[in-house]
Amino acid sequence: MIPRSDTLPAWTDHDHHSKVQPLRETSAGQVEPYLQSFLDQESRRLHRRRQQVRVLDFGCGRGDRVAWLCEQGWDAWGVDIAERYLAQGRSHFEQHGFGPDRTRLIEDGRQLPFEEASFDLVLSDHVIEHVEDLDECVDGLRRVLRPGASGLHVYPPRWHPVEPHMHTPLTHWIPKGVSRRAAIHASLRMGLGVNYFEDLPLDERTDIFARYSDNETFYRSESSLRRTFGRYGMSCDFRSPSEAKLRIRRTWIPGPLLPAAAVLYRTFVSTYLHTRLDPGT
Repeated sequence: MIPRSDTLPAWTDHDHHSKVQPLRETSAGQVEPYLQSFLDQESRRLHRRRQQVRVLDFGCGRGDRVAWLCEQGWDAWGVDIAERYLAQGRSHFEQHGFGPDRTRLIEDGRQLPFEEASFDLVLSDHVIEHVEDLDECVDGLRRVLRPGASGLHVYPPRWHPVEPHMHTPLTHWIPKGVSRRAAIHASLRMGLGVNYFEDLPLDERTDIFARYSDNETFYRSESSLRRTFGRYGMSCDFRSPSEAKLRIRRTWIPGPLLPAAAVLYRTFVSTYLHTRLDPGT
């Protein structure tokens, strides 16, 4: 792992994404069609109206999705480890009567500020790959989920050809440390990668990218995720959500080819994971 240098900014100090901008009426965007279908399906499974289904957005950022869910009538809450992000959404939640504590700061994944067995659904979007101690995180979720609760976790797969955050090709396939740093340096030198910290010298910019890649990204196999969730009484389904996603977004794929296309999609493009906490837990 590359140690943090106090003389260089952290990766999250860049100002190129919406999370560091105030959450406004126009920026509380809709969720994707597949997530909407998942939510509707789960509310039917639970035999409850959406305002009675309690949803946790784990790693909510400034709270875009929490805001949208609340506006649609869901009892939605969010947590994140970045106060900088959460602060951008609090005014929006207060102005709309959802309360300033609708999104809450956490220090780690185990100590979630909610009562035990208080949520029916948990969502996460591009969060799992940033969690170093996944056991701690899943244990924390298990504590606040009701028996039979479901989860939908979306994350980039380890074999995605371009690192999805830095946009550097293949660098996350290389072992962490000196070799990966050299690959990142080469990518940035060729003009590849996101345009963060371009005012800094190449070596310093490389250090920021490499430190982020080594210390804040953790790409895991499906078998590893299945074992981790299974230790806490949660089953994993990688197949069904990928096929359902393609049915909605890629209607031109012939039915017989859908299973194979779904495998390629979740392996190289984006993984959608359904989890279900054992009702007997």
